[in-house]
Amino acid sequence: MYTMRRLSFILLILICFTAVSRLHAQHKDSAGIAVTARARQHSILLRWGMTTSRAWKLGNQYGFQLTRYTVTRDGKLLSSPEAKVLNTQPLRPKPLNDWEKIVQQNQYAAIIAQALYGKDFEVGGGGNNGIASIMAQSAEQEQRFSLSLYAADNSFEAAVMAGWGWEDKEARPNEKYLYRVISLAPKERVAIDSGGVFIGIQDYAPLPVPGDVGAVFGDKQVALSWDYSVLKHYYTSWIVERSKDGGKTFEPARSLPVTNINEKENRPSSRMYFIDSLEDNNTVYQFRVRGISAFGEKGPPSAVTTGKGRHVLIYVPNIRSNQISAQGKMTLTWDFETAGNPLIKGFALNQAEREGGPYKTVLANITPDQRSLQYDQLFPSNYFTITAIAKEGESTTSFPVLVQPVDSTPPAPPVGLAGTVDSNGVVTLTWKANVEKDMLGYKVFRAGRLHEELSPLVDSIYMKTVYKDTVPIKFLNSKVYYAVAALDKRYNQSAYSAVLELKKPDVIPPTSPVFAAYKVVDGQVQLSWVNSGDEDVAAHLLYRKARADSSHKWVLLQTFRDGTHYYADQLIEEGQTYTYILMAKDSSGLESPPTQPITVTIPANPNAISIKTLNAYVNREQRYIELSWKDSNTGINEYQLYKGAGGQPLSLWKVVPANVKTVVDESLKINTAYEYGVRAVNKNGLSGPLKKVKTDY
Repeated sequence: MYTMRRLSFILLILICFTAVSRLHAQHKDSAGIAVTARARQHSILLRWGMTTSRAWKLGNQYGFQLTRYTVTRDGKLLSSPEAKVLNTQPLRPKPLNDWEKIVQQNQYAAIIAQALYGKDFEVGGGGNNGIASIMAQSAEQEQRFSLSLYAADNSFEAAVMAGWGWEDKEARPNEKYLYRVISLAPKERVAIDSGGVFIGIQDYAPLPVPGDVGAVFGDKQVALSWDYSVLKHYYTSWIVERSKDGGKTFEPARSLPVTNINEKENRPSSRMYFIDSLEDNNTVYQFRVRGISAFGEKGPPSAVTTGKGRHVLIYVPNIRSNQISAQGKMTLTWDFETAGNPLIKGFALNQAEREGGPYKTVLANITPDQRSLQYDQLFPSNYFTITAIAKEGESTTSFPVLVQPVDSTPPAPPVGLAGTVDSNGVVTLTWKANVEKDMLGYKVFRAGRLHEELSPLVDSIYMKTVYKDTVPIKFLNSKVYYAVAALDKRYNQSAYSAVLELKKPDVIPPTSPVFAAYKVVDGQVQLSWVNSGDEDVAAHLLYRKARADSSHKWVLLQTFRDGTHYYADQLIEEGQTYTYILMAKDSSGLESPPTQPITVTIPANPNAISIKTLNAYVNREQRYIELSWKDSNTGINEYQLYKGAGGQPLSLWKVVPANVKTVVDESLKINTAYEYGVRAVNKNGLSGPLKKVKTDY
């Protein structure tokens, strides 16, 4: 019994040499304590471990102290955490003799005992077969450290025996705790950081069910895989269970749990894989997966995946020859070992237009003993394979062969040819793609005149349906002509498409029109001109600019498209000066240089801005004369006031803005006659007549 167990331990050690437990993997560079915890319905399980082998050795020698700090109660934060040391004695490994009973039933406890005591101790148990005789000897401290943490991940009972675990049965469901673990090793020996974890019973949740379990059955074997990345924080190892009696009983497929020892930190693994051998290909097997937590808890089983082994078809068909008749029918022959006939349902013919596929099955249900067939649904270029359909397992397929029938029929001429020419002479041509299955490409042709022979623009085959060309703009011919032809994979060329005529862009502007005469009559400026004589003139444009316009912009007055050469401008103001220009515009949008501008000044009528009334009010007590006037003018810029005293001529006295119509004069002399005058000045600088009034003071 112990010999077989020793072999199991040796196999386990070999598997785990490169394995590092989850607790050990948390810190690699500094000595510290890593702590993990799991809430149960009525207690809290705690596990911890050192992060270096040296700290592990000193921790085992001096032990640990576990302190619980109550942080919240009934959902409220306590003003001061309540501390309690949970262990009365340092937590360290039990003496070797205490391990004798547990190692008889728990192989993980045996691994931890071997790591702790294997080199120096031998404990008897049942005759000459003691603990030392059933445990493999480990010579390296690092191996002891890694293997012991791995074993503790699979047995919480063994972890408690080693002083690396604790079950807090006094935890209350309405409280949450901070657990802190410190090493009692002297700091002068090694500095070890304490570790902690925050948890409460209210954090309890059942262990999750493994999902996405898949199975691929082969010849007397099965490859299982399941989602590992989602659950690796819950489970440290896995048990694969199988059943041969329809799911009534399940037993482990291996005596040891499955552990992922290949995961890299920079390349995390997403799935776990497991290969199991089967007794035969006839028995139906059921497989399921269960996880083991860091506390040795077995999680719920996954959904069952069912299957059985499959025979592998080792015979492969090989296409030997193909011939095409004058009617376009192909005769295909192939080889296949007669010994493989009982293992297949039959053959299938697969066809594709390219060697890489995709292939489509075009003939099925070909009998197992058939070795030739005829087929006439051919493309211009074909690739064929023959598949032997296995009764069990994977089918086998031949290598593809190329089959090309004779083809002398050209494709249809391209349609939908259209194009544009921009101002730089760049031509863009487009046309509709041909729908023939054996289309290869196109050739593009050009001519400078309508009945001139078309010349090819590309030496090779053009694959697209958009083509760009460049033509000279200033050549004498104003148009250019294009056509396109299609080619199939046998280089059969179609007839030309319909010839496309494109007009080159016009880059020469038209000649300018000329003003003939102008006059101002009845409040209008009447203009006449001679139109541009170019044939492609589409319109004449008349512009005006007023001198009083601060923006100095030309305003389009009228567009003439019917040969008109006369215009009367009625939108004018007296006293204003206007400038006119005229331009011609052709059908391409090019504009001629403007005509020589003509400038017209509209005569002004001063009486149009006269003052209606002017009054002078004399107040001798307060010694002033108040002037006020009225008018109904618009566009007034200012008022000019004049004054004369004692028979002297009037002279400019004041200038006031347009919104002021009352002025007070306090510069007066007693017994003096005064004369005043007011005139309006509009925005064009035109002055109206002077309105006068006399008074004595």
